[in-house]
Amino acid sequence: MEVIVLGGGYVGVWAARRAVRSGARVRLVAADPCHAFHGWTAEVITGHVAPQRARVPLAELLPCVEMVPGRVAAVDLAARTVTVESGGERDALRYDELILGVGSHDATERVPGLAAHGWSLKHGELPALNHHLAGVVDGAAAATGAAERRRLLTVVVAGGGFAGTEAAGAIAARLRAEIAARPVLAGEEPRVLLVNSGSQLIPSLRPRFTRAADYLAREVVRCGVRVVSGRRLASVSSVCAVLDDDTLIPAATVVSTVGQTPAAVPGTESLPRDESGRLITDRFLRVAPHVWAGGDVAAVPHPSGSGFCPANALWAIYHGKRAGSNVVRVLHGRRPTPFRFPGLGQAASLGAGRAAAELYGVQLTGWTAWLARWLFFHYFMPSRRVALATAAEWLRGAPAAPPRTSSDVGPMARGPYDVTRDLAESA
Repeated sequence: MEVIVLGGGYVGVWAARRAVRSGARVRLVAADPCHAFHGWTAEVITGHVAPQRARVPLAELLPCVEMVPGRVAAVDLAARTVTVESGGERDALRYDELILGVGSHDATERVPGLAAHGWSLKHGELPALNHHLAGVVDGAAAATGAAERRRLLTVVVAGGGFAGTEAAGAIAARLRAEIAARPVLAGEEPRVLLVNSGSQLIPSLRPRFTRAADYLAREVVRCGVRVVSGRRLASVSSVCAVLDDDTLIPAATVVSTVGQTPAAVPGTESLPRDESGRLITDRFLRVAPHVWAGGDVAAVPHPSGSGFCPANALWAIYHGKRAGSNVVRVLHGRRPTPFRFPGLGQAASLGAGRAAAELYGVQLTGWTAWLARWLFFHYFMPSRRVALATAAEWLRGAPAAPPRTSSDVGPMARGPYDVTRDLAESA
């Protein structure tokens, strides 16, 4: 019996762990030899978590699974084969059951210039982003003109959801630390703009969990972030970002959190999809006979019977567990069982003591939310060794609550941030 798992993300790792219990030969196909844990994205930016803690070799996580490095060139659903390309060579692998956990990529195609000039928070770009942020501060220290210095210290983050809000707060903290390390920049402040197409941040929490969402909206401003509401990022170049009302923002850094596009798997075009391009599964996570899917690439019916499951890491983990378990059941001649995970909640952090969470419908803010998130994230890290090492690093350098910035009595006191006025005043 042969089981092939496509993708080394949350679905792939947890599905492969369950599938090996079938006694079948389990092979995992992934271009990246490491699994990326995205929960600590903001903490990697601020330096509270080392980048290597967020990336673990798949071979270490899955010692009983055969790793197949490379990208999927084609899937033949009729012949039940997967063609993998690596190093210019192709190899066809046969399967009895196939699990699709290929995830998604940042939807940079929605904004002209974003792919070429923007930064992603996925796929191992965080160390490079941190290096870039240090570089632009170095450039600002060497700049002779005020306008160029201001451009270098300006960051535009596109997207007002959890990812964008956390990233904006973390980048503001990172830049302040970098600036403080360079005496020539004494008195300078970074300008981090969070561009949100809606009228309010964190729409996924609204309207049911408005108190938690409003807390994050207030705290991100207190982190020194300027929120630009009701605007979209229209285009990006190497020197600026342009909004949909033609406002031009000179900026050296643009970060994308504008949404995700499901990864394409050649040969699966005939499988049913929703309007977003996700593979539609049944309640057992089955897409077609002998084909299963979960995570960002799949539209999985919500156990409540209302819509589809959210696209986030925790749901992907449980998709992987159920898909892997159902493969075991099918290979043993038993009926699969439906996906029943009801969800735990969601959380975001803007630094130690600054967090908001919704757990089982209960809203938490401040230190309580931060500690709950910290515990949950460590629990769900796929490597116990790395989780313990990360926890030990946190405890050794127990971070204090980040200091308030001048924005506490700045933009909040003046009312909503006006990007047009700010640009005019700084010209």
